[in-house]
Amino acid sequence: MWSGGPAVVVSGGTVSVNTSDLDSLASSLNSAAGSLDDARTLIANVVTEVNEAPPPPVSPPSIPYPILAGLDLEKSNALQALDALTTGPGSLEAVAGTLRGIASDVTACSQAHTLADGKATPVNGLVGPVDVRAFDAGLLQLALGSSAVAQFPTISALLASSTMGGWVLYKLVEDSEDGQAAVEVLQLLLSDPTTEQWVKEDLVRIVLLTRWLKNAKTGREAATVQAYLQQVSQRLDPWAKQRLPGQVAVGTQTVDTKSLTPMQRVAMVLGANAAAIGAGVYGTQSGVTVTPVGGNGSTVLPPAAKDPFGLASAVNPGMTGKGKEAKSPQSISETITHCQEVQSSKNSLGQGYEEAGVISIQRVEHADGRVSWVVYVPGTTDWTSGDGEPQDLLTNLEAVGGTPTAMESGVVTAMRQAGIQPGEEVALYGHSQGGITVSNIAADPAIQGRYNITTVLTAGSPTAGADIPDDVHALHLENTGDAVPGLDAAPTPTGPHRQVAMLDTHQTSTNGYPHASSAYAQAAEGLEDKAPELADWNKSFSRASGAGEQGTSTTEYTFAVQRNTDPNGIYKGGATYRGKVPSAQPSYPRPTPSPQSTGEH
Repeated sequence: MWSGGPAVVVSGGTVSVNTSDLDSLASSLNSAAGSLDDARTLIANVVTEVNEAPPPPVSPPSIPYPILAGLDLEKSNALQALDALTTGPGSLEAVAGTLRGIASDVTACSQAHTLADGKATPVNGLVGPVDVRAFDAGLLQLALGSSAVAQFPTISALLASSTMGGWVLYKLVEDSEDGQAAVEVLQLLLSDPTTEQWVKEDLVRIVLLTRWLKNAKTGREAATVQAYLQQVSQRLDPWAKQRLPGQVAVGTQTVDTKSLTPMQRVAMVLGANAAAIGAGVYGTQSGVTVTPVGGNGSTVLPPAAKDPFGLASAVNPGMTGKGKEAKSPQSISETITHCQEVQSSKNSLGQGYEEAGVISIQRVEHADGRVSWVVYVPGTTDWTSGDGEPQDLLTNLEAVGGTPTAMESGVVTAMRQAGIQPGEEVALYGHSQGGITVSNIAADPAIQGRYNITTVLTAGSPTAGADIPDDVHALHLENTGDAVPGLDAAPTPTGPHRQVAMLDTHQTSTNGYPHASSAYAQAAEGLEDKAPELADWNKSFSRASGAGEQGTSTTEYTFAVQRNTDPNGIYKGGATYRGKVPSAQPSYPRPTPSPQSTGEH
């Protein structure tokens, strides 16, 4: 913790300490203390000899008495000085004790680093163990009543059993995006008996937990929601396993379903159900369109499930145009702020991009002729599932589960349109959903074979499911008061090149909910300078971004990503079109994974 800033715990990395040097220093300190003990022993021997020495002979009449008295006084003073040198404050004994104390501390440091090198990690980071029973639903129902729980069969019946009633409910919220999102979430959770039962049983707990998480006053929110969802995912895992085949598509790969975590399996099923509901509301997904803003033309891809990352689709060269001159961010905080500016720029893109996701790519030319790239992917902007805006709830569910997403296809296609060449260093940054997207991209073997991704930075993202290669420098910023990083129900993995910086801002003056980009930017100010553990990561990111370099030239390209749907949804086909009430059953066949089994994920 530094003055005015948050408490920070960094896990992972390659910062090393030469424990042999520490052990040698401790040995030298103990040796010096031993030398002082030897000096005390010599002094004690001298004092003993002096005290045991016979008194001088009787003074002859020729020696004056005052001289003899003076000798006795000098002897007494010398003995007192030797005693003070031996014991008491500032004595040889006290200094030897201090040296031994320092040696003991140095030895403890050496042992702590040895344990850390053996992969011992602090338990539960900054916040300590979490007891989810504090939110026991049964006790809260007794305290608050269960009238709300009793309403769920009625709502469920309206959404799942009555075609006309469901259509009417959707039409009632047609002009409210928040209302649409709420109805779609209810439909998603209540359309299946298993998830409906979970919502019924945990209703009060969910309500209380949501209100508590929103306040973000304790710094324990992330750990609490992670622990709670870990329990929930384990409860729902048997249900998810029954609905998934033995092998599933994760990115461009096919993996055994059992290799996924319970939360990945649950999210994968919920994502498929959300896609089916979205197909009924907005129309079936028919593709993804990626457009360089101010460039030449667009690239239209098949749905992500049919062409993960869009790698099988052609991209015409020279589509981006000239781009615009830009300034590369010089720090973690500036990187986060710039990505927020990219997200805000959507409002200025013009007509036709209202329902688009927006990303940015910077091309950095270095003074030595080297070319590198930085990709910026903002987070969720739409809480519906499956409309034209791909930065939505559907992408969140699919990304956590590992299912190929429209945003992953959009980002990789934009990288191809920008002209990133093999071997050129690429850094990826994403906030929230954007962090899941860039982590999944960096983790995919097909992407690793095509691009030289050297660095990943995420803020407020649940990235535990992404198996990022060991040679990629990855830093994940997670605020202890931000519930979002805990939504994957697992701690983010760490390693020599993969680090997690836990930021505790609940006692600082951070404005707003700690998940916001602005909150992360504020908390990360000066982080790379004040946390030497991040030196290797910072060096890797700076090589790509050009931070701190002289003579760099940066060009920025902005891209719009849109999800295409057919005109068969409730909100399409005319004002009087009734369409179909969304069903949890897919309206199109689930993709059959290609036979490229990796066995593990």
